[in-house]
Amino acid sequence: MSSPLQVPAEAAHSWYCALYKEHRGAFVRWACQQYHVREEEATDAFQEAVIVLYRKAQGNGLADVQCGLRTYLFAVGRNQLLTRLRVLRRREDLDEEFHGIPDEALATKGMDEQEKEATAELVRQRLAELKPDDRRVLELYYLEGRDMDAVAEAMGLKNRNVAKKKKHFALQRLIHLVRSASMLLL
Repeated sequence: MSSPLQVPAEAAHSWYCALYKEHRGAFVRWACQQYHVREEEATDAFQEAVIVLYRKAQGNGLADVQCGLRTYLFAVGRNQLLTRLRVLRRREDLDEEFHGIPDEALATKGMDEQEKEATAELVRQRLAELKPDDRRVLELYYLEGRDMDAVAEAMGLKNRNVAKKKKHFALQRLIHLVRSASMLLL
């Protein structure tokens, strides 16, 4: 199969369709077996890989690719899948830990499950009460699992240290809101 740079623009769509059909089944089987994901998740990851390939071809970036297209698609698809799995795992972990706030900060040690569930609901409510920037920095870091450089970039902040400071103060405000509400409930 030739590269999309070597075919007329009207044939590019057909080229990508053929590429997709040729490699999707093998990728989906491999991903399901290797990472124990559902077929839909593997298919989504492969579709993202084809989109990445398309964008790279649009920017003449295929010249940088040092491997075959199948290898490239599998590598990008794998990375897409692992990123999704990390985000999902992080979200599950955070749901169990009250949106990533350490138990010590909320003084939940020694609570029974019903009390912990009530505290988790209180955290969700108080999170919604934060200023949009405070809520966003906590979501980016704790829910989406982004590092401080990515948080700074997403929020248009100067650097990671500014983002780190913003996250710290946002978390302190959230903890204060949760503790204040907890005291009112006693």
